[in-house]
Order: sequence, then structure tokens, then C-alpha cells
Amino acid sequence: MSSSNEPSLRRRRGGGAAPSTRSRARVAASISGWTLGALGFAVFGAAAVFLAFGHEAGTVRTDLLGAQTKLSFVPQIVANRDINGLNQVSGEVLEMTERADAGTVGPLWDLASSVPVVKENTDAVRQLTAMTLDLTQRALPPTVALLSASDFSSLAVEGGGINLEPFRQAEGALPEITAAFTDAKVVTDGIDRGGLLPLVTEPLDQVATIVDQAAPSLTLVQKYLPSLLAAAGGDGPKTYLVVFQNNAEIRATGGNPAASSVMVVDNGRIELKEQSDSMAFYAAGQAGRSALDLPESTLSLYPDTFTRYSQDYTFTPDFPTTARLFESVWNRTDGSQFDGVMSIDPVVLAHMLEVLGPVDLPTGEQITADNAVQLLLSDAYQRFGDAGDNGRSSDEFFAQVSSTVFSRLAGGQWNPIAMFDQLARSAQEQRVNLWFTDEQAQALVTEVGLDGGLRPDNSAATQLGIYLNDFSIGKLEYHLSTEVSATCSAADRTISVSMNMRNSITDDITNAYTLGFRNDSYGLPKTTMMLDTLFFAPPGATITAMDPSEGDVPSLSRSGVQNGNVGESRLVTLGQGQTRTVSYTVQLPAGPSGPLDLRHTPTASDTPVTIDPSCDVFVEGFAS
Repeated sequence: MSSSNEPSLRRRRGGGAAPSTRSRARVAASISGWTLGALGFAVFGAAAVFLAFGHEAGTVRTDLLGAQTKLSFVPQIVANRDINGLNQVSGEVLEMTERADAGTVGPLWDLASSVPVVKENTDAVRQLTAMTLDLTQRALPPTVALLSASDFSSLAVEGGGINLEPFRQAEGALPEITAAFTDAKVVTDGIDRGGLLPLVTEPLDQVATIVDQAAPSLTLVQKYLPSLLAAAGGDGPKTYLVVFQNNAEIRATGGNPAASSVMVVDNGRIELKEQSDSMAFYAAGQAGRSALDLPESTLSLYPDTFTRYSQDYTFTPDFPTTARLFESVWNRTDGSQFDGVMSIDPVVLAHMLEVLGPVDLPTGEQITADNAVQLLLSDAYQRFGDAGDNGRSSDEFFAQVSSTVFSRLAGGQWNPIAMFDQLARSAQEQRVNLWFTDEQAQALVTEVGLDGGLRPDNSAATQLGIYLNDFSIGKLEYHLSTEVSATCSAADRTISVSMNMRNSITDDITNAYTLGFRNDSYGLPKTTMMLDTLFFAPPGATITAMDPSEGDVPSLSRSGVQNGNVGESRLVTLGQGQTRTVSYTVQLPAGPSGPLDLRHTPTASDTPVTIDPSCDVFVEGFAS
């Protein structure tokens, strides 16, 4: 469907040898003069007919592309709450598609349909225009009516929260809209592009791209919207834990989860629980008591503090395990269970602030998209350390800032489309993790890849990853940057993953809270990062090579299995100003596997990910 197929189509159309000059001369000599004249007249007449047909086809193409362009303006029109503009665009799109459909009827089109070379193109154009008209007639009016009646750009409710009414209205309108796009996808998928001209493939590919993107998404939303409304308290109050991971003290899914907030959501209204209501929960997380019984094969991958102290619950790259650890402590102290656990980091807050704008803090300063990460992950430690002015700790400052920004978010008054873009960006960077006790809601986050889970099989994805856990007991990793890459051998069924790491800490960072507390015990400078580096292979696969193979402190090497994923942990040191590469190779099992899913620990900065073209077969998934 994509335009990337066009070069091969052009090659096929140009294939076949042309008749030789000598052959053409022999044919010409055998034709009488009157026959040549009649043939010339016929060719001239046919050329005129097809020129006229080409003009009509061009007009149809212009209308189809024009309608597609008009539709591309809709998201911004909706964001601006320009209902008049929305109605105008809707009318123009309907007019263009009706004109395009009417333009494919008439004697010229009937004649063109009888010519073998042209028939495929005329049939494709007729199918495309009829489908586009049907789609706009069925899907556009209910969409416009929904957006006109619902104020999606004003989601706030008084006191803080989200207005669920627009989403309830969407629930009623979705079936017809979804059915229209699903039927349209059947048409676009069924059009054979083998003999089509660029004049036809261009509008076809553009319309097909819209349909291909919209149809699965609409089906997904229609399927799970009732569960999402319930998760937002539509059927009664829900209790959630929001964890703020601190990338400066890195953990597998982000960082030390020292700051968190317990919130109750009831019919979209969000209320943060009082600190006093949650003190027993936080205290229990520091009591040194194991929160969850896990298999020994899993525990062997991590330090013995993993299940006993909440700041280490994120040692695992399997976020559902992290969530269940927190939920177990809540059950022990509150007697109930969380309905879900959500995890973000300061970079997500920075992305949100691009939409929210600057937020005033109780300290009298502002947090912005530009200063959020440095303020929370570096400046706070220089300013407060472990206990700064008035005994206030940097963790308390981190928690206060996070809750202040979250309260601003809960208050609404932001552009939902722009916020969705920032959350999608954060998810792409692997900074958002969600876990729900409701099976349908959890099925959704798993399907869209927001569960942060180690896959128990390879059917949906072939998952590999390199993850990092701070071992130095410090906040050094604000100064860590990483790059991840993968190369493959389809013949050998192997995938090799590498992570380049750099420690860019500067000499002016002197506070003890940032520098490595544990480093002296290993004879290392306090600016050296000590990182438990985790390599995971998908179920059924084996790790055939690692670098470093033994680790810088071999006695700290660990091995184990989690959710069927074989894991290896190696202690890696990274000195000030040093760049280093760690890597491993996996031998995949026989049989079908899903597309390559390459994961990594998110740092305080962006992590570029490069997948070599040799991995193309794995990126798409393979059948044997």
C-alpha cells in the first residue's frame, strides 16, 4: 500500500523487450496505404478519447487529494474549538468526494474500462472514489456531530479532574464510525496495485494510509473505551498509585521510585490522598520486609533488597512485578488493593510542561519544560543534598514538585490533542508504564505496549533489552547518556544488541548525595558510575555472548529467569568522562516469532535507537 512499492511497480510496467526496427519495417511494408490511413485515423481518435479520459481522471485525482488535504486540517480545527470551521471543512470534503464519485461515470469511463491496459486503473479509481464517498458519508457526519456537541478541549471539572461526558458521547458514536473505516479498509486492501499508474496510486496510497491508521485505532478504542471509562471512575471510585521514577539514581524501568502519590478518581474527579493517609504505606515500604513471594530463579537476578525496600522495586524491567510489589504493601497497610499503578519520570513532566506552560512552585520559583529535568535531577541535590535548609531533603523537594505539576495537570485547562502527542512521545521513549487490576484495561495497555512487561512468549513480539540499575548508591546517572543499536543474522537467527554509555559528570558536582556512596569500598572514585547491567533474552532463546562476559566485579554477577526470559546481570563501571560499550548476542528459538521489540532503560536524556537493515526480517516478524 505504501508509496515505497512504487519503484518495483514501475519496473514491472517497463519490463519486456521492445520490437526490433527490422521487425517493424517488415510489418509496415505489408500494410497498404489505405489501411495505414485508417489506422492513423483510429489511433488519432483513440488518443483524443484517452486524452479526454485522462483529463477527467486528473480531475477525480485532484478532488480526492483535495479532500485528503482538507481532512488533515481537522485536528487543529478541533483543538481550536472552531465548530464553524469544522462544519465548513466537512461540507467541502463531502462535496469533493461526491464530485469525484460522479466524475467516474460516463461513456469515456465505460470505454476506458473496455481497454485491457487501462481497465485495471479505471476499476481501481471507481472503487476508490465510491469507497471514499461511502466513508465520508457514513463517518464524517457523526464525527462532526460528536465534536460539535462535546467539548474535548475543555476537559477540566471544578475542583480538579477530567470531564467524562465527551467520552461517553464518543462511546455511542464509535460503532458507526468504526464500521465505516473497517469497510473502507477491506476495499483498499483488495485493490491490486500491480498494473496501476502513478496517477491512480498516489491518491490510493494517501487514502489507504489514512484508513490503515484509523481503522485499527478506532477498533481498539471502541473495544476498550468502556474499560477506560470505568478506570476513570465512571462506575465508581478507583484508587491509583502514581510513581515518579528518578533517573538520577537509575533503575531498570527508569529510576528510584522515591516519590509517589496515592490518588482517588471518581467519575473523572481526581483527589490526592492526604500524606497522613498514606504514611503507613510509605513506612512499610522501608521496613525491610519482603512484599511479594517471587521464584528463586527471579530473585537471583537482583540484589537482596529488591523485594524488601520500595526504592528498589523498579530493579526489574517487568513493570507488572513492580506494580504488584507496591500493591502488596498497600494491601498490608490499607487492607485494600490499588486499582492500578502508573509510572512516569521527570522527562515526562518536562514534555507535559510544553503543553501546561510554567508552573509556580511553593518555593516561589517556576518549573518549566526547559528546566524541569535539571531542577529535579541535579540542582535539587546541589541545593539540598540529603538534608538541606530546615532539614528538608531533596527527595521531599522532588515529591513536592511532582505533586504540584500533577495537580496542575489534574486541573485541566490544557490542549488535549497536544497533551496526547506529548504522552505518545513519552511512551515512545519508554517512560510511561501502566498496570491495572481490571483485566480489560490491562489487556489494552499490553496491546499498545504500555504495560512495561517482559513477554511470556514470542507470539506478539520478540523482545530484547539492556537495562541498568545503580549500584553506587548516588545520583550520578543524571550525567549518563546512552545509545542503543541492534544487528541481526537472519540465516543464523541471531540478534546482537549494543548500548553505548557515557559518563559526563563535571568537577563542579561535589555534593555527597550525588556522588557514589559505595564506591570507596571498591577503590573507585566517587564520580564513577557502578551499574548492574541486565541482558535479557526472549523465551526459548539463549544468550550466546556478552561483553563484558564476567563483569568488572565478577563476584557480583548474577543469572536467572523471569517470565520465561533468561537474564544475566554484570557489574559495569563507567568513570568520569569515559565512554564504554556493552553488548550481547541472542540465539532465537525455532518457529514463528513476532516483530522485534527493542527495549532499554530511559535516562535523563534521549536515547537514540538504531536498528540495522539486517534486522528487517525480525522487525516485521517471521513465520519459521
